[in-house]
Amino acid sequence: MSLQRCATCGKEFDRAFGDSSLSLSCPACDQQRAQTTRASLPSGPDALSPAAFPVTITLIAGSVLVFAVMVLRGVSPVAPTPQQAIEFGADFGPLTLGGQWWRLVTSMFVHFGFIHLGLNMWCLWNLGRAAERLLGRFSYLFVYLASGIFGSIASVYWHPRAAGAGASGAIFGLAGVLVSFVYLKKTPANLQINSKMLGSLGTFILYNLAFGALPGISNAAHVGGLVMGLGIGALLPSASAFESSRRNRLSIVVAITVIALIASAVATKRLRAGVSELTSIQHLITTGKTDEALAQLQQLTIRDPNFAPAQSMLGSLYFQQRRHPEAIAALQKAYAAEPNNTSYQQKLGSAYLTLGQFDQAIVFYQKLATQHSNDSRVYLGLGYAYAGLKQYGQAISQFHQAVSIDAKSPGPQHALGQAQLRAGRFADAQETYRRLLAQFPDDSRAKAALEFATKQIH
Repeated sequence: MSLQRCATCGKEFDRAFGDSSLSLSCPACDQQRAQTTRASLPSGPDALSPAAFPVTITLIAGSVLVFAVMVLRGVSPVAPTPQQAIEFGADFGPLTLGGQWWRLVTSMFVHFGFIHLGLNMWCLWNLGRAAERLLGRFSYLFVYLASGIFGSIASVYWHPRAAGAGASGAIFGLAGVLVSFVYLKKTPANLQINSKMLGSLGTFILYNLAFGALPGISNAAHVGGLVMGLGIGALLPSASAFESSRRNRLSIVVAITVIALIASAVATKRLRAGVSELTSIQHLITTGKTDEALAQLQQLTIRDPNFAPAQSMLGSLYFQQRRHPEAIAALQKAYAAEPNNTSYQQKLGSAYLTLGQFDQAIVFYQKLATQHSNDSRVYLGLGYAYAGLKQYGQAISQFHQAVSIDAKSPGPQHALGQAQLRAGRFADAQETYRRLLAQFPDDSRAKAALEFATKQIH
């Protein structure tokens, strides 16, 4: 026998001669540690049954229930509109930053259609079971909610004027906490979670981040949830830690996380103060108080000259007051701040055309054509600019391009027909308007134009 001091409780204990155990704790502490680990994890034949994962099932049921209520209330099950999603609790900067902070949570249970819901719930079922088994129910639910909230905050910061919804931020948080646990070797020895799982999680994260780069998907929520999950996973106690130690460590982690969430929400509100301010300015415009709205917009754009929505609204107000140079300058700033926003593109291009600045319009639309070659509106803009310069051959060529891209809309065909009439190509105009009337037989403008072209030929 040899005496040794326990590294856990500090008591001396006898170690039998020849005992090769690497444990630095006494047998009583080793036994308590083993019991704590076994108690915190499901075991036996029912370990993987649905009943072993009540939190995961409850979270899935909550999202499915919200979606069912949305559909029963008349929302499209395939593609709900942003406004419909907002009505059911989606994240939206002007409302969230305006005081409706509960949207940071409710948005996790709102989805844009059954495909969005199905993909998220499939990921939650697979990652959630692993996380619930590994972390325990409280820690698992805490990670899910904290990651989802932080993802919502990130989404509001990067896309303050867009409606954000879905559980993907929270799901990325689960992936993050699992990566931390595996990488930092916090998993208990009796669970077969190893480097293969780490590789699978990495593949899942990279694939979904790549998928999230598609238009209409908020990678900000994904990255926000992932960062929060990684951080919490690094701070949480190991699965094999003593229960008293786990509780103390968990209390500290919860406090740190709550402080981080509150601080990030306050920072986002301050950095995106213009979003909620813009809502009140819009109300002033709606109620006819344009002078007051203009004064507030001028102050807002001075404070934040790169806030594109404010510059765009300012440009529209300047146009109403016929302050055209200032309107163009404001719309140029909106476009420069968000060059891929089609609304700002069309506003600036239309302003050039309305003011007769056809040379600037041609340069502008030619630049857009290199970036958006499948957008018929770009070629319509080019056509109108050339027509304004009475270069009808060029205009007709651009309108033909617009018609080839959007053959089912009457607008491009009307523009083509008018250019052909002005160029004196009456036979071509007849053909254009006959084709248009075959699609839209009640179009009175097309009938009148066809009659005019026919008289010119005879």
